[in-house]
Amino acid sequence: MNQITSYWATLITIVWMSVTVTLSKGIRPMVDEHNEQGNFEVVRKKWALLVAGSKDYPNYRHQANICHAYHVLKNGGLQDENIIVFMYDDIAYHKENPRQGVIINRPDGPNVYPGVPKDYTGNNTNAENFFAVLNGNLSGITGGSGKVLNSGPIDTVFIYYSGHGYPGLIGMADQGIVYAKDFVDALKKKHASNSYKKMVIYVEACYSASLFEGLLPNNMSIYVATSTNARELGYGFYCPDSKNLSSTEYTICLGDTFGISWMEDSDKNDRTYETLQQQYFTVRDRVISHRNFASHVTQLGDLNISNDFLVTYISAAPHNNVSDNYNLSNTTSFVSQDDAYLLHLRLKLKKALNGSEDKLKVQNELDAEIAHRKHVDNNIDLIENILFGEKKKSSAMMFDFRSIDQPLVDDWNCLKILFKTYESQCGILSTYGRKYSKAFAYMCNIGISEKQMIAVVSQVCPGI
Repeated sequence: MNQITSYWATLITIVWMSVTVTLSKGIRPMVDEHNEQGNFEVVRKKWALLVAGSKDYPNYRHQANICHAYHVLKNGGLQDENIIVFMYDDIAYHKENPRQGVIINRPDGPNVYPGVPKDYTGNNTNAENFFAVLNGNLSGITGGSGKVLNSGPIDTVFIYYSGHGYPGLIGMADQGIVYAKDFVDALKKKHASNSYKKMVIYVEACYSASLFEGLLPNNMSIYVATSTNARELGYGFYCPDSKNLSSTEYTICLGDTFGISWMEDSDKNDRTYETLQQQYFTVRDRVISHRNFASHVTQLGDLNISNDFLVTYISAAPHNNVSDNYNLSNTTSFVSQDDAYLLHLRLKLKKALNGSEDKLKVQNELDAEIAHRKHVDNNIDLIENILFGEKKKSSAMMFDFRSIDQPLVDDWNCLKILFKTYESQCGILSTYGRKYSKAFAYMCNIGISEKQMIAVVSQVCPGI
């Protein structure tokens, strides 16, 4: 009996010493992630996919958001081999950038450009590569670094998109489009392949909840937070003051409300003890507090995941290294996503010397943009009038909303066809004009056919 007691005492001592040595050396066991309920889970690797969905200097904020997000993840301990970045990479050394080689995400903030992996840049930032990377399909990649989300069944995945959104779709930096149905189908494919344990998706785009409403099941271990609901625009953050040009170095917004809010929260707080749900409330309250410039941050998918701590997906720097450089009360100007480009042009116009060629050039650009928007608006009005007769108070095509448990459109192929039919006859829709995907979806939902659409747009745009 004494021998048995001695054996167990020795074994317990050895195990205790082993654990003590392991922890003293800073080696963490594999079972290291937990949620608010205190449940520990096995997580092997953390993966991240960061996507800036635009190009050109006026859209500076989207690439700035992605560069900042990279450093949030990198400072938390994620390895470059597990972080995949899509960004056009035309901002840092753009001729209009007042600080060459520098990208900042807040006034007087750090340069977030150095070190960011340039996995997919230029026209390699396309939808085909996005889907191939998402599903770990190396053979589907064209150009770029070739890195894909080669995640396994006990890995977590974090996806952050920052760019232009429209009802039922988001833009890519090469000017391509990702439709909501195709995105969710790709997520379903990844789920079916058992290539992740849990996934968190943050989407910074106008109308961003429309990517998932009525499409994303809540049993795929995917949690989503979007910057807006399905019916509204988002807002640029840290935008220049058009009334005080002497203090305006930049003519663009440095970030967006949702992205700035979640990243500054992550920089400031210990992610080991903050849950996704707590961050959601922090971000939601900060965004909604600006009233006239507020959008409605939305949660979708598997909401049980919101009990998980941030460290499970974006890791966490040691608590004593958490940055205190972010003052969340910092003042800012807000600009709607529709108006950000106009603000940029108007500030350039004010800065240009009177009588100079530059001033004339910018004035022409501004006039052309305003005229283009009026032209697109008029085209859609004419299409509606031809199809449904003279409108009364407001456009049914744009303001007839479905319930939140329904997708934007039932027949997504119809939406693609009507979208392309319009563009083939009336010209490519710009960032401003793509919001009329809502109108095309309405047509599909009430049974407007491709043949009818061709007949209508031939009347609206006969000379193109």
